[in-house]
Amino acid sequence: MRFKRLLKVLWLVPLLILGGCGANSQQSTKLPTTYQSALKQAKGQTVTYYGFGGSDTQNRWLDQVIKPMMKEKGITLKRVPMDIEDIISKLTTEKEAGTKKGHIDVVWINGENFYNAKKLDLLTGPLNGQLLPNFKRYISTSDPDVKRDMNTTIDQLEVPYGNAQMVMIGSRQMFNGDYPTSANELLAWAKKNPGKLTYVAPPDFTGSAFVRNIIYEVVGYEAVNNAPATKAGLYKAIKPGLDYLNELKPYLWQQGKTYPKTTAQLDKMFADQQVALDFSYNQMYAATQKDAGQFTDDAVTFVFDKGTIGNYNYLAIPKTAPDKAAAVVLINTMLSEKAQEARLELKYGAVIPPYSANKMPAQITNKLAASAATNNTVSAKTLATKRLPEVSGKKIPLVEALWKEHVLNAD
Repeated sequence: MRFKRLLKVLWLVPLLILGGCGANSQQSTKLPTTYQSALKQAKGQTVTYYGFGGSDTQNRWLDQVIKPMMKEKGITLKRVPMDIEDIISKLTTEKEAGTKKGHIDVVWINGENFYNAKKLDLLTGPLNGQLLPNFKRYISTSDPDVKRDMNTTIDQLEVPYGNAQMVMIGSRQMFNGDYPTSANELLAWAKKNPGKLTYVAPPDFTGSAFVRNIIYEVVGYEAVNNAPATKAGLYKAIKPGLDYLNELKPYLWQQGKTYPKTTAQLDKMFADQQVALDFSYNQMYAATQKDAGQFTDDAVTFVFDKGTIGNYNYLAIPKTAPDKAAAVVLINTMLSEKAQEARLELKYGAVIPPYSANKMPAQITNKLAASAATNNTVSAKTLATKRLPEVSGKKIPLVEALWKEHVLNAD
C-alpha cells in the first residue's frame, strides 16, 4: 500500500510542476488589473528596460535616478542598450517562435517603429490612467500625442515618456543677434554668407527632421499629411520644398556637395564657428552643451515663426514581456514627478517632461522658465505654441529617399 501511495505521489509531482508553469505562463501574458497588484506581484523581480544606449545623460538618469527608485520598491532594474530596429527584430523572432515569456519588459519606442510593432501585434495593453496613476495625474488623454504617434493611432499600447521638438541653435556673433526665423530669411542669409550653413544628411534623425521642417515651411504640414504614402504621390506634394533645398544647396558648406554625417560633427563645426547654425530635437540641448563645456554663451536657441516639428517618445510593454507587473511599476516610476524633475537637470539631459500643459507641476514650470532665462533657450510656453505635428512614420523614409534622389544626387 505504501508503495502504491508513493507511486501515486510521484506521478502527481510532474503534473503539479506543469500546472504551476502553466499558471505562470498564463499570468505573464496579461497585465495586472491595478497598480497596487502590480506593486505586490513585482516585488523581488528584475525588470528589463531595452532602449537606445548611446546617450550618456539618458543612461545616467536611468542608473542614478530610476534604478534607486525601483530598488526602494524591491525591484531590480536591468538596462539593456540596443537599437530599436534590433529590438523590433528580437520581439518579432520571439513571436514567430511562439514564445510566451521573452526577455524584454519595457521598450523605448516611437514613430515608424511603433507603427511596425503595432502592425505585427507585438505590444500589449491597455496602458492607461487606471493602471498607471502618474499617467492619469500628469497627462491628458485628449492630447494629440496621446492619441496618435506620428499619425498612427496609439490605442493604449504606449504612453508618453519624453518630449522632443526641433530647435535651431544660432551663433549670436555670426548672426549679429538677428536669427533667421523662416525659410526665406534662412535662404537670404545663406546667400550673403556662403559656406556658413549646413545640416546633417538624412537619414540622421536630426537632419531628417530639419528637411521635413523646411518642407513644412514651404508647402505646409497639411500638404505633406494629406499626400498619399507613395513615393510618386509624396514627391508631387513636397516638390516645392525640395526645390527650396536645391536653391539653398550651393550656398551651404562645401557647396552642398557633402554634408556632415553625424550630429557630433555638426556640433563641433558649430562650436568652432565653421557654421552659424546647429539643430537639435532636444529643446534644452544648447544648455546641456554649455554645461559640458562644448558650447559657449554665443549659442542661442530659437524656433521658426511658423513652428517646428515636435513629437513624444514612448514606453511600451511587449506581449512577450516576462514580468509585466514590474514593467507597469517601471513605467509609472519613470513618469513620476520626482523622476521627471530630476531629468530636467543638465547632467541628465534636461529633457522636458511629456506632461500636459494644464497638468504641469508649478515647480517644473518654474525650473523651465529659469533655465530658458539663464541658458538662452526657448520657454516651454513658446515651444508649446510653436509645436507642429509629425506626419505618418510611413512617410518619413520616403521623404528621406526623395531628398537623396532629388537634392543630394541632383545635378
